[in-house]
Amino acid sequence: MITEDIKIIQEIFQVVEAGIVHGYDAFRYGVELGEGYIETELCVEKDGVEDWNAETDINGAIILRLVDQLQENAVKRGEPWKSFVLSYREGEQVKTKFAY
Repeated sequence: MITEDIKIIQEIFQVVEAGIVHGYDAFRYGVELGEGYIETELCVEKDGVEDWNAETDINGAIILRLVDQLQENAVKRGEPWKSFVLSYREGEQVKTKFAY
């Protein structure tokens, strides 16, 4: 991953983290980018319970812009991905896994 991609992932993380209304111990944010659409899903874990319907205030327009930038960079390198999952647990590193 190049330096610009790392910055974009950090921005996506910040938007998602700030948009989780009632806090978390861990979360997974999945993104699938298709022809003319984006699908996202969020699983928030708090006190050992997973919640796929957690209350959020995530700015979808910002996410779309960042995801488009990330995909554009990947295409330029010849590494277009189809989806990715960003995961984080309190006190650990942010992890990102791409599917090609």
